[in-house]
Amino acid sequence: MGVTIGEHSVATPFHFMIFSPDDVIQVGKYCGLSIGAKILGGGEHFLNNVAAFPVFSIQNFIENAKGIFTNGPAAIENLLAGLMENYKTEVYTKGSTIIGNDVLIMYNALILSGVRIGDGAIVGAGAVVTKDVPPYAIVAGNPARIIKYRFSEEQIKALLRIRWWDWSDEEIKEFKEYFSGDIETFILKAFEKMEEEGRL
Repeated sequence: MGVTIGEHSVATPFHFMIFSPDDVIQVGKYCGLSIGAKILGGGEHFLNNVAAFPVFSIQNFIENAKGIFTNGPAAIENLLAGLMENYKTEVYTKGSTIIGNDVLIMYNALILSGVRIGDGAIVGAGAVVTKDVPPYAIVAGNPARIIKYRFSEEQIKALLRIRWWDWSDEEIKEFKEYFSGDIETFILKAFEKMEEEGRL
């Protein structure tokens, strides 16, 4: 439960919003989250409730927050218990929010709960992502829509088979010259390497 972040990913606690111990956010390896980007684990409001505002969650917070300095642990316990009780009737999660590997989430983008973002995808600045994003897609807008794919369908299939983000740091360093070059050359060299190692 909570937030898990893969190796070499760049993120801070400010990027994540968890509303319940049951909320799940997973971020893969080599992901970059820009300033202002937010990933939600929950916090979806029940639109059919009489009040859209979380009335009882906020009332509970106000009542118990005052007593934290005087009642200490007891007030904190009451606060958390009240939040958990009201959470189930006032807000909810659409499911685990899963960010793949090698994903860039640009400035002020918002990822809602239950969304899965595929490996290699890029989320444009200010985008509001409400639905799953396929691998290597570039999405932008509110709601976010696919603008284009970074590579051809065959190249994407090859990259998902190669899974370079699972390589060791040393393997990646050895391939440095191919990471910023032609994608076909990278794929060819990666397949040659994998064949030599018996991984194909």
